[in-house]
Amino acid sequence: MKEILIHKSDNYIEEDRDYYCSDIRDKHGMIQPSDNLVSVTCDSKVFKSNPTNDQICSIYYPFEKGSFHRIYVGISFPLFANNWGAAFLRHLMYLIEPEGGVILPVYAERQGVEKNYWSRSSLEVTFQSRQKWWGMSNIWAENDGVMSMRIGKKQPPKKNSSLNHFLENISSSDSNIGDVIKHHTNGIISAIVEQIIINYFGRTKAVSFCDIGGDGLLSSEILMSDYVNVTKSTEIISEGVDVNNIKKYLPSNLKNKLNINSYKSNQVEFNDQYDVISMVNIFDQISDKEKINFIIQAYDGLNNNGILVIKDKSFNNIKFTQDLFNNLSDNLEHSQYSSIVATKHNEKKNIAHYSDIIFNELKSENSTRNDVINVLQKK
Repeated sequence: MKEILIHKSDNYIEEDRDYYCSDIRDKHGMIQPSDNLVSVTCDSKVFKSNPTNDQICSIYYPFEKGSFHRIYVGISFPLFANNWGAAFLRHLMYLIEPEGGVILPVYAERQGVEKNYWSRSSLEVTFQSRQKWWGMSNIWAENDGVMSMRIGKKQPPKKNSSLNHFLENISSSDSNIGDVIKHHTNGIISAIVEQIIINYFGRTKAVSFCDIGGDGLLSSEILMSDYVNVTKSTEIISEGVDVNNIKKYLPSNLKNKLNINSYKSNQVEFNDQYDVISMVNIFDQISDKEKINFIIQAYDGLNNNGILVIKDKSFNNIKFTQDLFNNLSDNLEHSQYSSIVATKHNEKKNIAHYSDIIFNELKSENSTRNDVINVLQKK
C-alpha cells in the first residue's frame, strides 16, 4: 500500500522524514510510515501517476481517487488554516483509500493562530464528519504535534477557494508547471494577506480589498475567505489582460462581488477608497521613481487607517525605502511580515517553527528583512 510524504522542496526531505519516522514523535508506532515511503514535492516539474523515490514527482499531478493508503504532510509544507488549506486537505482525503489517512502537523492553539496554521480545534471544526453526537470523528490526535484525518460518515464541506478551479481543470495530459507555481504561491501569499487583515481589522469588521496588477487569484481568494469579512474586492489590471480570465476562480454566486478596473502607463486611478490594497511583485523593469509614484497613488487610494501590502525587491534597498517614506505621510506606520509564514517580524524575537531548517530561514529573514511583506498603514 503506497504512502507518500509531501515536502516544500527536495531540500527538506530528510528533516520531514525524520519528523514522522523517528520514535521521538511516534513512541507507540501509531503513525509510523512504511519503509517504502515515497517523497513528492510542491516544486517538482515531474508529473507522474506512479511516483517513486528514483525521481521526485509533483504532488499536484491529478492522481486518481484512492491512489494512496496514507499521505503525510511534511513540516516544511506551507499548509495554512484557511480556505485554500482546507481545499487542499479535502483534495488529499479524496486521494486516500477508505481505510487510509492524511497525517499532518498541527500547532498549539496560540501558535496556530499567530501563524495562520492548523491547530487541533480549527481542524476539528472544519473537517468534523460526525453529526451531533452520532458517529466517529474523522480527526484523530495521534501524538505531540501530529494529527490524522480519516474518511468519516460524510464528506467535509467544500470550501470556496481558487484552488478548486485548478484541481478541477488540471489534467494528466496538460500539467502546466507555470499554473502549479502560480496557484501554490497564491496559497502562501493569500494566507499571509489574510492574517494581516485579521491583525489590523479583526475577523468580523467589513473590509474593502483591492489587488493591483494580479491575475485575479489573490483578489478572489481573499473575497472567498471564511476568516475575514471582505465585502468588496477589486482587481485593477493593466490594459491588455483578458478580463474573462479574471473571475474564473469564483463560484457563480460571487462573480458579481469582484470588480475589475484597468490602468495604463503606471497611472492607476481608483473609483473608490479601500481599506486594504495589495501589490505583489508587480513592478517589472520600471525606475524607482516610477515605483514610488505608483505607490503614492495607491497610498492615496486608502481609507484612514487603511493598509498597503507590498512585496517587492526594491524594499531591500534602504535608499529606496527612505525616498518612498519621505514622499508619504508623516503619520505612516511601517511593519514587516514574513514571506514564509503569516507572522509579523519582531527584531527582538525570532519566529518559532517545527522545522529547524525553516526556523533558521526565518531567523535570517528577520535579520536581513530581505524579500519580506511590507505593510504601510495610513494614519
